Amino acid sequence: MLKKLALMAAGVLVALLAAELLVRAAGAAPKVYAIRKGRFQLSHNPRIGYEPAPLVYTGRDLSFYDYLGASNSLGFRDREHAVAKPKGVYRIVVIGDSIAAGLHVERNEDVFPPILEGLLDQAGLHAEVINLAVSGYNTQQEVEMLRDKGLQYHPDLVLVAYTMSSREHLDGDILATLLAAEQRQGGVSSARVNSWLVKSALYRFVRFRVLAARRPPPRPAAAAAGGTGTGGEAAAAAGDEGNGPGAGPQHYLDLVSADTVASYFGVLRQLAGQRRFQVLVAVFPRFVRTFSYYTFGRQHQFVAALAKENGFALVDLLVPFSDCRKASAEPISSDYFHPTPYGHRCAAAAIARAVLALPPRPPSP
Repeated sequence: MLKKLALMAAGVLVALLAAELLVRAAGAAPKVYAIRKGRFQLSHNPRIGYEPAPLVYTGRDLSFYDYLGASNSLGFRDREHAVAKPKGVYRIVVIGDSIAAGLHVERNEDVFPPILEGLLDQAGLHAEVINLAVSGYNTQQEVEMLRDKGLQYHPDLVLVAYTMSSREHLDGDILATLLAAEQRQGGVSSARVNSWLVKSALYRFVRFRVLAARRPPPRPAAAAAGGTGTGGEAAAAAGDEGNGPGAGPQHYLDLVSADTVASYFGVLRQLAGQRRFQVLVAVFPRFVRTFSYYTFGRQHQFVAALAKENGFALVDLLVPFSDCRKASAEPISSDYFHPTPYGHRCAAAAIARAVLALPPRPPSP
């Protein structure tokens, strides 16, 4: 019986190998690419939607590029960080959107995460601040990114850069543009497949030729692909098949479009308990003409109550920004959402005080 089973297994392997070679020789399998636009590409995780792509950019048009220069090897606007945590280092992982990523700020060293690292070092806390912020992210995408790529760094503290757009999906059509490009390519995208299986021509032939012919056409995206940026579509990426083949663009847009703050604060609380890190929520206000007349107070109250409910520390930056505006004629913001370098210094100083005031972290097992 064992010999028969071995012969059957060998026969199946030989048949698969022969089919693989035949499909390769015939060129019947489609090529599979990552869908990329500027610094962004479709993510293997549909609840992230899109993620940063490693890139060095020196052009003039910043649409879909955000900033000039190089990202790190993971695509983030940060330096390289070793996965293994050095002894005696207090690690902070920052999650957030374009504010924490430093949109409209020319130099990376003028964004609050590296400024925060320097201030903590000056105060005697040997800190390493790792920035995982991505333009357009909401709370769901931020926490999913933490789970996908941030937990490997074993943070002592996760810093949530909470903004007044955290309860919405405002990404400047980044995801819609990527999904439209994927649809134009016939849905053939490495974001939807396993990174190992995609190397097989036979798998690609069955997945994107045989099975695709039997599926109904995907629903059109509700939002048209917007933006005027330029950028290529190329490079390999890991995949995900958890949403079923043939899911249309609107399906993937819907997965990241809800108000996810309350539910994903709960997810973050669970991760914090499992991995034994603390959470600090830094609330960035809307930059109105004068803070003496401010209409977003309920949003601040909402996140403050939610942070308390989940056991998170909180620093509301409304008063620090107001004080910084009074202290200098230098502008603190470039628009309603994004701080200037001076605004980032102001935020970093207030966050540093909040970090240093945190209660001692319970010892890791």
